[in-house]
Amino acid sequence: MFSAFAVHRVAAGMNRTQKFLSRTSVLSFSTISSASKVKAPPMVYISGEEMTHYASQLFVKQWIEPYFDTSNWETFDLSCKSRDETNDQVLKDAVEAGKRICAIFKEPTITPSTTQVKEMGLSKAFGSPNGAMRRGWNGITISRDTIHITGMELGYKNPVFFERHAVGGEYGAGWNQVGQGTLLTTYLPKDGSPPFVVDK
Repeated sequence: MFSAFAVHRVAAGMNRTQKFLSRTSVLSFSTISSASKVKAPPMVYISGEEMTHYASQLFVKQWIEPYFDTSNWETFDLSCKSRDETNDQVLKDAVEAGKRICAIFKEPTITPSTTQVKEMGLSKAFGSPNGAMRRGWNGITISRDTIHITGMELGYKNPVFFERHAVGGEYGAGWNQVGQGTLLTTYLPKDGSPPFVVDK
C-alpha cells in the first residue's frame, strides 16, 4: 500500500548510493541539468525531526534531487511544532494525500512527553501520528530490516527482518492508572460461553 513507513533503511541506501556514484564518476552535481533529470513519480514525503530527519535531508539533497525531478512529491512536515501550529491539520492532510497517491515515505516522528511539551512550547501533547496513518491507509503491517554498516559488529552476522503487526495495538487501547499488582488477560468468546483468564 505504501513504499516505506520509516527511514530505517536510509543508512544502507546511502552506502549503496555512495558505491554507485563512485563507479559512475563521469556524473557530477555541477554538470547535470534539470532537463536531464529523471521525473520521479508522485509520492507523499512525510518529514519528522531530530537526527534521522537531518540524515534524510542529506540523502535527498545530495543523492536524489541532483538526479531526480521531485516536483511530483507532496511534502508534509509532521514535526511537533508543525502539528501544534496547524492543530494537527497537517496530519489529516498527509493521511488524505497518502490515500490518494498510495506511495508514502515517512521519517520517524516524535510523540512528545509532558516534559517535551514544555520544552518545545507546545499547546498540548499530540498523540502518535502512526495510528491515524495506519487507519487511514489500512496499513496493518510494518516491515523493518536491520542496518548493517561495514566495520561495525552488531553481535550477529545475518540480516534480521522484523514484521510488526499493528492490529488492536496500543494506539487504540484504553488504560487506567493502577498500583502494584498483577495484570491478567481475559478472553471473551464470541459464542457466549464464559470468559476465562488466558495467563497461566
